[in-house]
Order: sequence, then C-alpha cells, then structure tokens
Amino acid sequence: MKKYMICSFCGLLVLTGAYIFSYQKLSEEPGYSIESESSAEAAAREDTVKSSARLIIETYNASDDTLTRKESAMPAMYLGLTRLGVQKKLENYMDNRSISDLEEGLISFDLMYFSPDCLMLRKTYQPDEDFHKYYIKLSKGCITVYYSDKKTVYEYTDIDFNALPPDVAADVLAGIRIRDEKELYDFLETYSS
Repeated sequence: MKKYMICSFCGLLVLTGAYIFSYQKLSEEPGYSIESESSAEAAAREDTVKSSARLIIETYNASDDTLTRKESAMPAMYLGLTRLGVQKKLENYMDNRSISDLEEGLISFDLMYFSPDCLMLRKTYQPDEDFHKYYIKLSKGCITVYYSDKKTVYEYTDIDFNALPPDVAADVLAGIRIRDEKELYDFLETYSS
C-alpha cells in the first residue's frame, strides 16, 4: 500500500512539474498573453483556411470515369473558413449552380480534404444525354423563355398566350422543355406574329 501511495505521489509531482514547465514556456512566447484568448478561440483560429493554403480542385466525369486535378492559390472566398464553413459554401454553390454547370451535368461539389494549409474539392459531373437547355412557360400573359434552371430568364417574348392553339397553350401551361437554340427559335418563329 505504501509503494502505491509513493508511486501515485511521484506521478502527481511529475505531472505538476510538466504543467508548470509548459506554462512557463508558453508565457515566454513573444506577444502571447494567457488572458488574450481562450484555448477554444486559438484552436478555432488554427482550424481555418490560411491565406498561404493551396487549393486543389478535382474534376470527375462519372460518364467516362476520368479524373483531372488543378492546383491554384487559395481564393479569398475560402480564407478564414472552418471545415463546416467550406461545406456550407459548397452546398450554397450547388443550390445556385450556373447555367454552364447545369449544361455540363454537375451533380455534386464535395470537400475531399481539409486542413489550414490545403483544401481539396471535387466537382462530379454526369452529363445528361437528354439535357434541355431552355424551358418555356407562361408569365404575365406572354411566353417567357427560361434557362433549364427554370429561374433565370433567357428571353421575354411578346407572344400572347391567348393567340396560341389550344394544344400548344396547354403545353405552355405545363411547361415546355426545349433542347437547344435551333429548337427554341423554330418554336418562337412558329408562334410569333
């Protein structure tokens, strides 16, 4: 029992000495003040993307199973972000994909690797053979042409909905998907006055 108590006491002394030594070393660092920041704040700052970090973007095409990589300097939009912040940026990007991303078949944008010194992101594409670039629907009594996202207006027209044949009017109410510019202009020329 005495041996156990002596070993426990010695262990406690060693741990206390190590704590005091590390505290003294930390307080000797220039410009560091224990009161200036909590350890949680310091850890959070260390887990953010630095301005000197590298950005690696992989592009994966699921149709032909090809992967390409491109490395660049870190853009300002990612600086100072945590892992969660980067993930939210990528989710926001996917929610607001550009028309070209939709055309190319972007299906995901993922964080593959995170450190304060390097981000690796992957864009995954699966081009759609049956992609329709335009979408026609009724807006304020006239036909309006949208891009495939159904939000971005491509062109407002003066084509009056009431002047359309009944079958075409029914299609416009449901929304008409148009594959390309040729098909779009053929449609618009047919029903323009």
